[in-house]
Amino acid sequence: MPAARITFDDLAASDDLAAQFRSPAVELLDGRMVRQPLPSAAVVAAVVRLASALDERATGLRVGVRDAVAAPPSDLLRPEVGVARPMASYARWPAPPAHALALAVLVVDDEDDVAARLRRYAFAGVREVWVLEATAATGTRYAAPHGVRYTRRELLLPGEPCAPDDVPWLHVVPVPRTRVVTAPDQPSSSSISNDSPSTSITSPGTSRRLRRVST
Repeated sequence: MPAARITFDDLAASDDLAAQFRSPAVELLDGRMVRQPLPSAAVVAAVVRLASALDERATGLRVGVRDAVAAPPSDLLRPEVGVARPMASYARWPAPPAHALALAVLVVDDEDDVAARLRRYAFAGVREVWVLEATAATGTRYAAPHGVRYTRRELLLPGEPCAPDDVPWLHVVPVPRTRVVTAPDQPSSSSISNDSPSTSITSPGTSRRLRRVST
């Protein structure tokens, strides 16, 4: 027989079980414990850069890295970076509710891997999600959740500041003006850069404006 699904009541009732879910590598998806693989160095660098930039500007807000948010009845989600208003009114186990987030940022090696995550975040009521592929030239902003979909999608351009709808004064640059590149069949070389001191970089030269489409 398959193992019984874990509920939030189970976490509240068992200190040992709850302790397992305090690891930033562990999520609860459909009542099943899922341990995420170690992030790549490129993902770690992008998370540190963006979380630091948000934290510098997020007066009165909470910026967390891989902090859990609860999506009843049986999901504990962990965005790579989350921005939320002060959590005093949400102080309950197992975690603050997902809809308390003003912004969730998913930082990945391959954007093809995020479709299922986006559906969960939309269903949980997370109002805005930025998806950043660690070495890509652009990102994508999703907003206005409806059911399991986001009804607004916008391109995040390199070097251009952006702010979440819920906190419009919180401007950061989600996508650096430079990106990592590697020539085909050649190892990446090192060169000095303000954005990436140990990798070869180039300007992407993208010049499109933000676009809005229905999904």
